[in-house]
Amino acid sequence: MGDGTISAVTSAEPVRLSQAQARRIAVAAQGLGAARRPDAVVGMRQVSSTVQRIGLLQMDSVNVLVRAHYLPLFSRLGPYDLGLLDRAAGRSPRRLVEYWAHEASLVPPATRRLLHWRMRRWQAEAWGSMKRIAADHAELVAAVLGEVRDRGPMTAGQVERALAHDAPRSTEHWGWNWSLVKQALEHLFWAGEITSAGRTAAFERRYATPDRVLPAAVMALPELTDEEAFVELVRIA
Repeated sequence: MGDGTISAVTSAEPVRLSQAQARRIAVAAQGLGAARRPDAVVGMRQVSSTVQRIGLLQMDSVNVLVRAHYLPLFSRLGPYDLGLLDRAAGRSPRRLVEYWAHEASLVPPATRRLLHWRMRRWQAEAWGSMKRIAADHAELVAAVLGEVRDRGPMTAGQVERALAHDAPRSTEHWGWNWSLVKQALEHLFWAGEITSAGRTAAFERRYATPDRVLPAAVMALPELTDEEAFVELVRIA
């Protein structure tokens, strides 16, 4: 506001905060306000609780120092074993799973179900290539899903090679080329029919069906309406 204050609306009366107060609240909410003990031991519990607090870790292949998604934990926890984050997303029981939450991001498994509305809206909201592959090459999409269901976790390259072995076809019309297979996988990933079982050292997704990745307790949770999911996502925000 022009006078240097910010109004925060609560269930009672609006509270007027100075900009300094608002900054302190934002910093604390992001987990950046607590002093770090130099002798503190950082384990899986600390990694998991930090991601629960900040909501997600955006994934990025940028690796000038390290890949970008490792840095938010360092800024909050200090030096830690990067393998903890890899294990949280790549081994059972998974504490994190990847989906398009903002950008490609790691979220707690229970948060992924709050994004089912986005999965259901793929026809309207997915990128053009993801929509076109489902419309133009439905047979390929079904074949890719079958391979991942039967053999996953698999990278895109592994799916391509498996299809060439299991269902060899002429490449005159559409074939089993990597580009179309990758588009089919990304369509299925957006639509929620497959998910990621983690990434390889080369940053390739390892695609698998949700039942192979998500904890059984999360798979058993009842489906939410869009409105219920929106409320829970706002709570997290």
